[in-house]
Amino acid sequence: MSDPKVLASTDDYRIVLHQAGEVRSAMTVITFAGLPNDLADKGFGTDYCLKNGWDTIYVSQRRGTEFQGLSREDFLAAVAPETEGREVVCYGSSLGGHAAFYYGGGLDARIIAAAPVFPALTKKWVRNATDIEILHAPLTRVPRSSKPPFVIYDPLQALDKRYVDQEIRPAYPDTLRLHEYVLGGHMVLDTLKRTGQLSFVKRLIEADEMTPLQPLQPGQFEYHLRNGALLKGRDLDQAIAEFERAFALQPSNRVMVQLLPALIRRADLVRAQQIIDQAQAACDNDQRIVGRFRDQLVAAGLDVLPEEEMKERIRSRMFARRREAVEAARRAEDQKA
Repeated sequence: MSDPKVLASTDDYRIVLHQAGEVRSAMTVITFAGLPNDLADKGFGTDYCLKNGWDTIYVSQRRGTEFQGLSREDFLAAVAPETEGREVVCYGSSLGGHAAFYYGGGLDARIIAAAPVFPALTKKWVRNATDIEILHAPLTRVPRSSKPPFVIYDPLQALDKRYVDQEIRPAYPDTLRLHEYVLGGHMVLDTLKRTGQLSFVKRLIEADEMTPLQPLQPGQFEYHLRNGALLKGRDLDQAIAEFERAFALQPSNRVMVQLLPALIRRADLVRAQQIIDQAQAACDNDQRIVGRFRDQLVAAGLDVLPEEEMKERIRSRMFARRREAVEAARRAEDQKA
């Protein structure tokens, strides 16, 4: 693996090549930063690509610019000499998925996007704002790839679905390949990673083939967590029931940041305190309540231990478990003797 090579860098963007081996690979995967990333040499997908032996180019943007400081011409000038004669894949998630489409067509690249969205545009949709400047042209007016692009997204995410329907479908009316992963959420790749299914990305990149994915099912932690998040805006009691199921399957802060505010909204502080007490008694980092979330709970009148005290309890429990493991191993050795 050679040292990273900066292909272009300004106050608005940074484009960096990472070579996986001694010689350049036949394929180059270009990945794009999502939000809230800032200028960086590596990020989304970099380590994953290198681990799989693919040269990769990471494209990042100054925080808040949403790639609008990077013209398609400057992008091509930076990456085209490094990708000439090689197969190119443009890959991104969320804002990075939009960037994969916006820039990938000019390279005639294969495009892979997870829950692609252009936040500047979706903000206008939500706020009906006229003061949000959009410099990126619609995808129908930028160069399009001759290769069928692939998009995976959750159709229950309203803004993601609208972006796919209004921006991507018109640009690729005949070649677009869509995989709707229901309840995957906006961070659908995280959901698939947590359910052990992220390997489909490798097959897509290597062979442009989609492997079957198992849908989320009742009884799975992710199913109940995502379903609760979907319901909380219209049926608070049902949402809480879903969060409770998720918490029973996997007590963690990921559930508590959803469950506890919902219980507070329902004015069920007794149940909220029970959840907090259970989490604190576990002395588990995955259930530690910190920062602004802790402040919100205290402001609601709930009893939450100070962060330093909780850290010390967790450290003490970890040391105790290590001692127990050492003693158990010693006893096992003594019994063998």
